[in-house]
Amino acid sequence: MKSKCCELLAPAGNLECALAAVDAGADAVYCGLGRFNARSRAENLDIEKLGSLLDFMHSRNRKLYLTFNTLLFEDELAAAGEMLSELALLSPDALIVHDPGVLHMARKYFPTLKVHGSTQMGIHNSAGVQAAAELGMERVILERQIPVKELERIVRRSPIEIEVFIHGSLCCSLSGRCLLSAELNGGSGNRGCCKQPCRRSFGTSQGEIFPLSMRDLNGVDLLPKLRNMGVASLKIEGRLRGPDYVWKCVHAYRILLDSPGEKVSPELLKEAQTLLNASSARNEISSFDPDKMIDSRRIGVFGRQVGTVENINRKGILVKALSRIHLGDRLRLVPPDGGDGMSFSLTCMEDRQKKINALSKGGMAFIPGSFSATPGWYIFKIGENGFDFSRQAASLAPRRQGVTLELEVSADQWQCSIAELPGFLWQYRISLAAADRHPATKEQISDGFSSGVPAPWKVDSCHITFKGIPFFLPGAVLKEIRRNFWQDAEKALKEADFASLKKRALDSFINALETEKGSPEIPEPQAAFEIPGFISESDLPEWEQKIARAAKSGVRFFRAGGIHALTLLKNIPEAQLTGVFPLSVTNSQCAALLKENGFISAAFSPELPPKTIPELLSRSPLPLYRTTAPVPLLVSRTKLAPEGIWQERSGTKLLLAFDSEEKLWKLWKK
Repeated sequence: MKSKCCELLAPAGNLECALAAVDAGADAVYCGLGRFNARSRAENLDIEKLGSLLDFMHSRNRKLYLTFNTLLFEDELAAAGEMLSELALLSPDALIVHDPGVLHMARKYFPTLKVHGSTQMGIHNSAGVQAAAELGMERVILERQIPVKELERIVRRSPIEIEVFIHGSLCCSLSGRCLLSAELNGGSGNRGCCKQPCRRSFGTSQGEIFPLSMRDLNGVDLLPKLRNMGVASLKIEGRLRGPDYVWKCVHAYRILLDSPGEKVSPELLKEAQTLLNASSARNEISSFDPDKMIDSRRIGVFGRQVGTVENINRKGILVKALSRIHLGDRLRLVPPDGGDGMSFSLTCMEDRQKKINALSKGGMAFIPGSFSATPGWYIFKIGENGFDFSRQAASLAPRRQGVTLELEVSADQWQCSIAELPGFLWQYRISLAAADRHPATKEQISDGFSSGVPAPWKVDSCHITFKGIPFFLPGAVLKEIRRNFWQDAEKALKEADFASLKKRALDSFINALETEKGSPEIPEPQAAFEIPGFISESDLPEWEQKIARAAKSGVRFFRAGGIHALTLLKNIPEAQLTGVFPLSVTNSQCAALLKENGFISAAFSPELPPKTIPELLSRSPLPLYRTTAPVPLLVSRTKLAPEGIWQERSGTKLLLAFDSEEKLWKLWKK
């Protein structure tokens, strides 16, 4: 069901950022592991750090969502299954998933894992949200290019929680549909390796400009409306940013969310905006407006420009400050065309060979080091000193293994089983008086059994059933019962092989993977009614009518570019579907999910390396085919300009054109 209160959700590219978020008042954080997450350039966590952070978050009644939001190739499924089996034991509050194959794996083989649909799924209308709910997702993170009026209708019609971005960088392309980085730089954004070519300059009929450089989102003005419409979670973008950015953004929105009354006082609004201004990177916009998203004259690098490179030698660079620079700042050197630069922490500055701590606007200083820059390069500040959470991160306690208790209690006997220990049953005889006024409660017993748990265990959940008459339970007696239980339980847990619990679920998946019978490659199907990958919420009624007319005329074969097609075709039981990009296939688990939902075939993803296709076909339960039609490298609701030929710095030529059928701007390889 929809939440009545907005969760404030913060990015955590590492432990320090997670702790900064909690310190500033975040209700939850989202982070990734080293593989299978869309921010591979972030520091990210390992399993042990994730476990420690999970315990820390849960001890403070906060949540942690783990990003598992890249497309997987067939040869990665076994490793992904291994990671999911680890995560099933850790129990993060949800997985954020992009690949339909990961959704299928989680639901079928690791069902204790809750799943949220990533913005990378590109869900952008109420039909898509409805399909997501029926596929087993508990929350959808919506596409970012959705106007407020459409958002209101989607939230109102949603059977599950809706999460939206409220602050930070925006992508020019519709989520999950950008192939530009893969084409120009060999690093796929859908595989976690975006090189952000959209932030660079291109040669156009208007000269050398930054035609894809998006403004940043600042949702302060939109906040009251988002709260009133019933959005469950407000998300701050920025897993590549530092603790200073996270702390300032979270604290600013915490001030506003906790403000009493309907209207925020001018004083609090000013305080919040001052914090956000200190962390801003590019010009900002309060909500999606297709005519105002692009700032083509401004370099698209995040951070604030604080200087320029005046000279360089083998010992370092001479810089001129445009605003204050201080030791401890994180800086980034960037070429004027917005191309790849380099980031570093400022640990030393010299003025006429004398070391200094800070440099004021207009001043010049020498920064020692080895830098691949030339005079004229820009210096951006991407992080500030004074927000050091490294000590707190280093002092986090080792993770504890969670267990689930099942208690049956009465006035004369208690017994408890542990879900992770089949066959274990603890029993305790006792004599408790009947309760006249204050009977024992589930909360009292649950709190009692969840405290004083010996390391390395913790109680994830405690399910309690009362038998017989209500009874009075003195605190001292509850402590004695708990002590007796954990003495016996600890011995049994030490003898238990938790690795075998993980192995059982993993073996089930691997066995299914290895015994799956494949399907032959088929020719591309020809005649079909096209349900495009993008249908705005405003255009849904029109498409419902189109589909109804087509079905009435006898059409039963449909090409589906998104999961919203499942909802739109729900009343046509004889409908046959084939999946096309962006609802194309990269692995056999994705093919299995499509087959289970009525698809008879699907296209290979345009991102599939040819060498992976034979292994995919050997396991795919669904016939697959190659599409002959070219796929645009970038698709956007944002008004892009100028139309015509663009030239990338390597010489690659691109063509921008408006598609009046889908009502989208599309960038093609020329």
